[in-house]
Amino acid sequence: MIITEKLLKQFIDVPKDIYDITNHKIIEIEDFGLVNDSTNLVIGKVLTCEDHPNSDHLHKTTVDLGDRIENIVCGAPNVAKGQYVIVAQVGSVLPGNFEIKKSKIRGEESNGMICSLQELGFDEKIIPDAYKEGIYYFPYEVKPGTPALEALSLDGWSMTLGLTPNRGDLLSVYGYALDLASVTGKTINEPTYNVKESNEVNPYTIDIESKGCGSYTARYIDQIKIKESPWWLKSALISRGMRPINNVVDISNYVLVLLGTPLHMFDANKIGSNKIVVRDAVDGEEVISLDEQKRKLTKDDVVITNGEKPIAIAGVMGLENTMVDDQTTAVLLEAAYFEPKRIQHTSKRLGLKSDSSLRFERGIDDKRVQLGLELATSLLVELADARVYQGVAKTVDHVLEDHPIKLSKSYISSRIGIALDEETLLKYFKQLNYQVEVNEDGYTVTPPSYRQDVVIDADVSEEIARLHGLNLVPIVQEQVRTQGYLTLKQKRTRMIRHFLADSGLNEIITYTLRSEADAQKYQNIGTPLSILMPLSEDKKVLRQSLLNGLLDTVKYNRSRQMDSIHLFEIGKVFSEGMERVHLGIVLHGTWHKQAWANKKVEPDFYLLKGLLEELVNRFGVELSYEATSEYDYLHPFRQAKVLYKGHCIGLIGTLHPKESKSLDINKAVLLEIDLTDILEAEKVIKYQAISKFPSITRDLAVVVDETLEVEKMEKLIVQTVRKQLVDLKVFDVYQGSNIETGMKSVAFNLVFNDPTKTLENEEVDKLMRKVMIRLDRELGAKVRS
Repeated sequence: MIITEKLLKQFIDVPKDIYDITNHKIIEIEDFGLVNDSTNLVIGKVLTCEDHPNSDHLHKTTVDLGDRIENIVCGAPNVAKGQYVIVAQVGSVLPGNFEIKKSKIRGEESNGMICSLQELGFDEKIIPDAYKEGIYYFPYEVKPGTPALEALSLDGWSMTLGLTPNRGDLLSVYGYALDLASVTGKTINEPTYNVKESNEVNPYTIDIESKGCGSYTARYIDQIKIKESPWWLKSALISRGMRPINNVVDISNYVLVLLGTPLHMFDANKIGSNKIVVRDAVDGEEVISLDEQKRKLTKDDVVITNGEKPIAIAGVMGLENTMVDDQTTAVLLEAAYFEPKRIQHTSKRLGLKSDSSLRFERGIDDKRVQLGLELATSLLVELADARVYQGVAKTVDHVLEDHPIKLSKSYISSRIGIALDEETLLKYFKQLNYQVEVNEDGYTVTPPSYRQDVVIDADVSEEIARLHGLNLVPIVQEQVRTQGYLTLKQKRTRMIRHFLADSGLNEIITYTLRSEADAQKYQNIGTPLSILMPLSEDKKVLRQSLLNGLLDTVKYNRSRQMDSIHLFEIGKVFSEGMERVHLGIVLHGTWHKQAWANKKVEPDFYLLKGLLEELVNRFGVELSYEATSEYDYLHPFRQAKVLYKGHCIGLIGTLHPKESKSLDINKAVLLEIDLTDILEAEKVIKYQAISKFPSITRDLAVVVDETLEVEKMEKLIVQTVRKQLVDLKVFDVYQGSNIETGMKSVAFNLVFNDPTKTLENEEVDKLMRKVMIRLDRELGAKVRS
């Protein structure tokens, strides 16, 4: 928001230290300087204008500067005798540090320069068409010698405020003046505008059928003459980077800047009825907006209609069918209050951002709507020779309710660390325009309607601290009574990060938001959660899996010629009523390479499984696995569910070739598990003395059906041998010659020990026979000969 000294003076006496006051007590200033930094410019009257004797495009002029007459050579095609022009005198400095000096131009003396608006630093797009190819001249008489910037209404300073989303009240000069009056204790000049009405009665009626509209007011005005705006109005817009259009359009923009009240003007002759109905749009309803774009609306949008068809998208943009143009002679002037959330939703969905929608989104003062209407009406009478019909058509559906805030008498002092007596507090409340009720328990304060961001007691304490001076709030070191520590969950999370990073993986953090189509692509943990106001369609739904981000990152790096990509992420996934912590890992490309020895290790299912088991063993947690083929994005024969205490907590497997091709990546192995229970699981550590007695090792090879899972055999062996078996490993799986088709040979290494005595070979042979008998009887396993 840009505040200029000239407009601010309408409402308040401007203090000299405005910069410090604003920066320290109101809001941060992004830019501060003169509206125009040209120097030594005056108004001159062209007394004579002749062709230059030595040029076919230059002119010799004599110009009255008030205290003297100077000869000036000018190359502008539109310079003429009798014009009142802007003259940069000798010694003047124009934007770009361009200094004007005495000179001779093709043999003729020139003491100054007659200026164009471009030479004064004006942006090409905001210069009126009549002055784009030459100098600027005033269409009315101006006393020669008058300071030119003053005549152009471009004198004084300009200040750009770095607004935060909560300070919608500062989106106008009047709103800023109110806050400046609060922090300085100065008196505000309350604006009032008198409207002279004709005897003709306003024929329009208003109906509100949408909760998105709080109130709607309108005046009917005719006999309008579309013409160029006076310079004071143009300069008010130009100094804010807004292009003047014509008197009618410029008036609505001026009211927006001055009072923060968005207005809209309909060409009344194009409306087609004397009835205005504000309603919710119909799903799929199509309209053409002022930018000539076709827009499809939804039921969440609010539209202004003539009782049948839409004539504006409420709070966002008007429609082409009621646009004001050069032939407009009558307008319906609208001033309304629309609900911020509805306007914000429509503006974002349609991609339409305007000065009006910005103010509606942040919440305008509904009590200021009528004021904006009356200012615009009075200006139309003054600048467009308009006739105002009697009466304001107005309908109110609902008003913004006051929100009283209760405070104890000690609350503010305790919050800001400064003891403020009641007299001081009441003075500050008054400066802030709060209504105050004092009682035994404390205060009940009601903020003014233009401060919709003050809703809780902490907001009030912040406002008091701001008024008193944030630089006066003491800095006190926090008194820590207990030593900080990490919870078990935090310790384990940190341990996971360190272990995986030490193992050669890189940790990444990916977006929590996904598109609706991607949200359940890899996992479905419940009903998806969508955010209310997404910034874009691809960042709309909270993720249900970490694999989306991990695989996107692999694809991103692969496209940049990175092949060995080993990543992990610890993050939250969401569904309706649920939030869980997951671990995701993806291994792509070479895991380990020894170029000098011509050796390399490619990651596979078992490498990743071993990495996971080594990780959870550090917590004393045991996982089991169940072969499956239900995940269609994983290889059907290289995937498994990960089980903890018999419950599935995740998956592990090799990416399906089709999925790899669609992502344009090579073979990858990945896993995703729910860490929530593991991070909080009790760690049970069992200590056991090392046996004094020797162990006996046996190998056992059996032939079984190739579909039989090795895990079932391992469980049966452990169950049979019980305490004497101290180690069990699979050291070979074979299919080929001497093995029947459809069968496989699995070889186990069994280690036996008894901590109480030395085992005899006969005892071990007996245990082995029991194992072979059970394997044969229950699983059909035959000892390989």
